Amino acid sequence: MRKITLLITMLLSITAFAQVEIIENFDSSQNFSLPDGWSQTGFFNASEVNPCGGSGKSATVDMQPFAIPGEATLTTPSYTSATNATDLTISYSINVYEQSPIFPPPATQNSPMAGWGSVVLEYTLDGGTNWITASTIDDSNFTFTDAQNCTEIPATNLGPLAAGSDFQARFVVDVQNNVSDNYSFVVSIDNVSITQEPTTTPNCDVTLLSPTTDTNLDETLMWQAATGLPTGYTVSIGTTSGGTDVLDNEVLTETSYAMSGLGLAYDTQYFVNIVPFNGFGDATGCTEQTFTTRSEPIEGATCSNPFEVTSFPYVVANDSTGDYENNINEGPCGNFPAAFIDGYDVFYTITPTTDISIDINLATISSNGAAIHVMEDCPDVATSCVAIVGDDYSNPPPYNLEINDLTLLAGNTYFVVLSSAGFDSNYTYSLVITENSCINPTFSVTPVPNCTNDEFNVDVDVTYLGGASSLTLSDNFGNTDNNITSTGIVSFGPYASADVVEFTLINNDDNTCSATDSTFFYCPPENDDCSNSITLDVNTDGTCTLFTNATNAGASESLSDPVNCEFTGTNDVWFSFTATQTTMVVEYLNVTNLVGEFGTLQATELLEGSCGSLTSIACYTNNYITLNNLTVSNTYYIRNSSSGTGESGQKYDICLRETPTPPVNDDCSGAIALTLSTDENCDNQLSGSTSGATPSPDNSCNEGFTENWKDVWYTFTASEDGLYEFSFNRVGFDPGADYFIYSGACGALVVESQSFCFNTNPESLEMDNGETFYIMVRSGDNGPGIDFDLCVFKLPPPVSNDDCSTPIELLESTDASGNNMISGNFDNSYPSAESCDTSASTIWYSFTPTYTGEYNFNFTAGSGFPYYTVYNTDDCSQTTNNFASGFTCYTTGPVASDLVAGNTYLISVFSYSDTDTFDLLAYPDPSLSVASNNLDAFEYYPNPVVNSLTVKAKSLISTVSVYNILGEKIQDFAPNDLEAEVNMSQLNDGVYFVKLTINNVQNTIKVIKE
Repeated sequence: MRKITLLITMLLSITAFAQVEIIENFDSSQNFSLPDGWSQTGFFNASEVNPCGGSGKSATVDMQPFAIPGEATLTTPSYTSATNATDLTISYSINVYEQSPIFPPPATQNSPMAGWGSVVLEYTLDGGTNWITASTIDDSNFTFTDAQNCTEIPATNLGPLAAGSDFQARFVVDVQNNVSDNYSFVVSIDNVSITQEPTTTPNCDVTLLSPTTDTNLDETLMWQAATGLPTGYTVSIGTTSGGTDVLDNEVLTETSYAMSGLGLAYDTQYFVNIVPFNGFGDATGCTEQTFTTRSEPIEGATCSNPFEVTSFPYVVANDSTGDYENNINEGPCGNFPAAFIDGYDVFYTITPTTDISIDINLATISSNGAAIHVMEDCPDVATSCVAIVGDDYSNPPPYNLEINDLTLLAGNTYFVVLSSAGFDSNYTYSLVITENSCINPTFSVTPVPNCTNDEFNVDVDVTYLGGASSLTLSDNFGNTDNNITSTGIVSFGPYASADVVEFTLINNDDNTCSATDSTFFYCPPENDDCSNSITLDVNTDGTCTLFTNATNAGASESLSDPVNCEFTGTNDVWFSFTATQTTMVVEYLNVTNLVGEFGTLQATELLEGSCGSLTSIACYTNNYITLNNLTVSNTYYIRNSSSGTGESGQKYDICLRETPTPPVNDDCSGAIALTLSTDENCDNQLSGSTSGATPSPDNSCNEGFTENWKDVWYTFTASEDGLYEFSFNRVGFDPGADYFIYSGACGALVVESQSFCFNTNPESLEMDNGETFYIMVRSGDNGPGIDFDLCVFKLPPPVSNDDCSTPIELLESTDASGNNMISGNFDNSYPSAESCDTSASTIWYSFTPTYTGEYNFNFTAGSGFPYYTVYNTDDCSQTTNNFASGFTCYTTGPVASDLVAGNTYLISVFSYSDTDTFDLLAYPDPSLSVASNNLDAFEYYPNPVVNSLTVKAKSLISTVSVYNILGEKIQDFAPNDLEAEVNMSQLNDGVYFVKLTINNVQNTIKVIKE
């Protein structure tokens, strides 16, 4: 969260005066990282997404459903002998919420469910042996407001600490109660302050952040906060060293000062003195700092020095925005602040003495992305836009942009800014600004209802005559008033409800100037309220022979029965029905827009009870709705509206019908047997449908928004052991549909599918002779069902190296010519659970290097797009994210990787197409074979190592470098001795590589740290 206060920037230090001083707002951190020295578990990182206060960054952890219940931590650096004997005070900001969907945008944030867990701030004074609780946040003392409105934990005094102790603090997130698979759990920490009281004056270590050189005259002076807990600063600015002629010892509690009112001059050096102070006095030994203002801009380059347009036509025959400057990148025009204003800018001003109308023509533009902005102030301070036109990219350069009939009022100053999209972009242009012979009048229209007679009038408010002596107002129904001589309201009408009335206002002095507008009005439908709901007829034959013509145009919000659903309009109308089945269908047919352009999707709420005290049962935003779990003979209400905010309305036919008889395979017990096809051509595929189906208890996928998806069942029994492929092909795309595979028996099914629910891709599964699988196909309840084809066939036996446990050995090649190169394809290869991509066809190789050091892997695709990777293990159970140095999952092309002689490395090669081919070889760096002959004898011990590794050689050891398993260098020194001690006491347990240079020859040894 960005706060321009004493604590604006990162202040993370324990000063020489021995006091705890941890103050952090995370704004200075890079995205997806943390401040220097901070650590985390659970993927805490600084993020601009929903920061506390709505700006800057917060430290945020987003715990996905598969990760919780669980724990995450955010830990400060550890400080040695950091404390004094004063009180420790803490404060911070925190937010906790559930977010749906898991992967935004868009996203909705809600309160965490009861018993969600806790966030504990704790600290240690003994290096982490004991942790002391400072504060605990849980659902007993936390209330969610919104995603950017965090709870402020006020300053809390924890009492004095013993002087000279180590200090470290951490936040521990402990989630105890999971949400559904559709949500993630988010915790944000911000504005952390963990401090003791100062015992002396602050340090004078202020650093000037801005400005530096070539600064604008209205820049803000900003500095990094001093350490030693200052309570304020005195700031002086002068034109000479130590001078105060610009600003004289201004006392501030912030770390910034706006210089816009100081009257700075161009091309001038200014001297700045910033002195921190606290209750013990002023800091001493402060360093004077300087900045230099920019040179004076040329005319038109800045808003403060624009071209002044004083007569018309105003013509610029040929110019380029690139000859000016780019120092403003935000303004009020466009859909967002930086719209069409990232490029170089040219400024013009017009200050008319009388009202005028102008046309602006920007012609022969040389590059795409140009724009004309018009506003009544400089872009960085203007709050509203008068006009804008930007390139729509429909034409290649050169092209023109125009703003026509723009009214400018006497005495106002208007800024015309030429700029463009794309940072530092520019273009050449010509410009012509002309004055028109007259000014268009302006007016607005307001319908005045008279729904007793099913009609309305219109109040036409003439707001500006445009300098005309009189105006003529007319509509498209033949009504005219030809002598309007002053501003004010003119009433027209009446018009029938739903009429669209178009008005024209013409200047009688010059009919080339005019204005048009239109309006309409719908009187509320008869079923605008629950008490006047329309009873729907029930179709018992599965058709929509019986239906009701209806509309929600003109409807008003029912305040006595408030809306309980999202994505609904306020134009609700009401229907009722008596249930004749436990499941029934509502369908909207022939939906036509009458008002607005929000589409034709309808919002529906199902309710029961009595008008004024209804209970909401379910919400829908579809035009086909399955109403489930109804009670036969009960009366239900349907609230209908447009499915969006804003003015909208549709007409439609609404139909209520009973559901058809379920198919014979509606339940697992009625599953239809599939016949084995000969091959992938599926000569025995079975065609089916989910029409008429209902949800069944054996369906393990139905939860959340798919809770009421309908399903049908099939079965297949293998006649021999082998690998079988199941495929599902749907006909059409609405509603959603997928399939899932089980073994076992109805009522006690066991999941066999290797993919998540929502799978539509082929799936290959091992089956034993006589084993039976059940195949469930389901579809959404927002449609009558889908037609589909199911197929199963036996796959050929896999290639020998299809399994991670049976890799083919890749022999070491001598050099890049590849004397032991392998050429391969993916015939009869299948997905592998040990591969980093479990959905791709995978084959396995192993490689055992002769030398320790750098090996070159060359991988070339012969056809298609295959990938490969090398794992830093020969254990199939340890491949997850365990890549050799230089490799990621989806590697293509050559890679150099550090390997250890005698170790075996697994290699997976994978593709999504069986027809892809590849060549693969590995060979040592040429220096390795030479090194094996020239390296002087040496010894090293112990291995494994706990604290120090000793290396002894017969020749000088010139360099020692230590690398972690990721190939990152973490130590590097030059002993230049026959013996070297490698300090590994501070390293985490694990595998490390120590590279030695002895007698100008390198060798690498593998060391285990315990």
